[in-house]
Amino acid sequence: RPPQPQARPPLRCPRAALPSRAALSRAMLLLRAKQHALTQGRRGIASSAVHMGGAPPYLHMPPAPPPEFEPDGSAKKYPLHQPIWDHGYDWEHWSLLPAGVFHTVYYGDFAQDYPPYWAWLQKFPMWVVTPFLTLWAIVTMVVFQNAGSIGIKPKRYTIEWMQATRERERQENTNPVTRYLDRRRSERGGTWIAQYSLPWHPYWVWMSSSHDDDFPEYSLPNPGSPHLHYTDSLAKSF
Repeated sequence: RPPQPQARPPLRCPRAALPSRAALSRAMLLLRAKQHALTQGRRGIASSAVHMGGAPPYLHMPPAPPPEFEPDGSAKKYPLHQPIWDHGYDWEHWSLLPAGVFHTVYYGDFAQDYPPYWAWLQKFPMWVVTPFLTLWAIVTMVVFQNAGSIGIKPKRYTIEWMQATRERERQENTNPVTRYLDRRRSERGGTWIAQYSLPWHPYWVWMSSSHDDDFPEYSLPNPGSPHLHYTDSLAKSF
C-alpha cells in the first residue's frame, strides 16, 4: 500500500504583533507625565515642542549653576563692573537662551542688578505687567501729543459753526445712505451708534460753552450734534 500524502495545514496570515503589557504601561506613564507637566503652574523649560501624539516632550527644571571654588577652597569671585543694589528684592529669573544652532546658554537675571523701580516691576509675571504698561504708554502718548492743544478753542468747533455745518449738510443732503442705514438699524431694536454719542474732536472738554458772536442765528444754549442725525428732519432749516 503506497503511503498516503499528508495534508498540509491551511496557510494563515501572520497576526500583527500586539504590544506587550510593559509597553502599554510605559506609554500610559509617559502620557500621564506629559499631562502632569502641562497642567503644572510652575515654570519649566521645554527642550522639545509639546505634542499631543508621538514622542512626549522632555521637561526639566535645571538647577542653579554649581558654586565655583579656588584651589585653596575659597569661593571664586569675578570682577563685577556694575553696581549691586541692596533694596530687599532677591528674585532670580533663569532661562535657556539659544547660542548658535546646536547650543544653549543658561542665563540668569538677578534682582540686585536692577534699580529698585525695575526690581519691583520685574517681581511680577510678564502677563500681569504687560497690560498695565501698554495702558500707561497709550495714555502717556495721548496726553503728550495733545498737551499743546490744551485751552485752544478753534472757531470751527464753536456751537454756531457746528450748527451751520448741520445746515449745510441739510441743504446738500450729505450722507443720505448712511443716515438711511442708521435709521433702519434703529428700527430693528435698541442699537447704540457711537458716532452720535461720542465726542469727535479733542477740544470738547473745554468747549462746551464756546460761541461765535458773528453768527447769532445759529446760537444754541448747549452744543448739539456735529453732523446730521438720522432723526433730523430735512424739511426745515436749523
